[in-house]
Amino acid sequence: METVLQLVQVIALASLTVLCIYLIIVLSSLRRDLADFAQRSKPVLENLAFITEKLKSTAQKIDEHVDIVKSSLTSFKSVADNVLLLEERVQQRIEEPIIQVASIIGTIVSSVGIFFERFRSRD
Repeated sequence: METVLQLVQVIALASLTVLCIYLIIVLSSLRRDLADFAQRSKPVLENLAFITEKLKSTAQKIDEHVDIVKSSLTSFKSVADNVLLLEERVQQRIEEPIIQVASIIGTIVSSVGIFFERFRSRD
């Protein structure tokens, strides 16, 4: 019985030894694969960082241009408001005198028309 037990122990130790050797081979292969992955991914990550920086720069430029457009539109609105105020002021100052002048001219034309009618009726 002792020999069977020793035989089982030897087989178990041999199995553990084979398992350890297999794990060493697998871990060594995994280590090489990870090193290869790290080496290949480095340029990709650097390129990604470059692209990210470019996108950030582009976004900042777009923000600057949007701010410029907003400021231009604000200035344009201010100018348009000033033009409307000027138009209202001019209309308020000129409208009444023009109506008075038109009324006077209408009265003069009417009077001249009446004068010519009476002058013709005398003939």
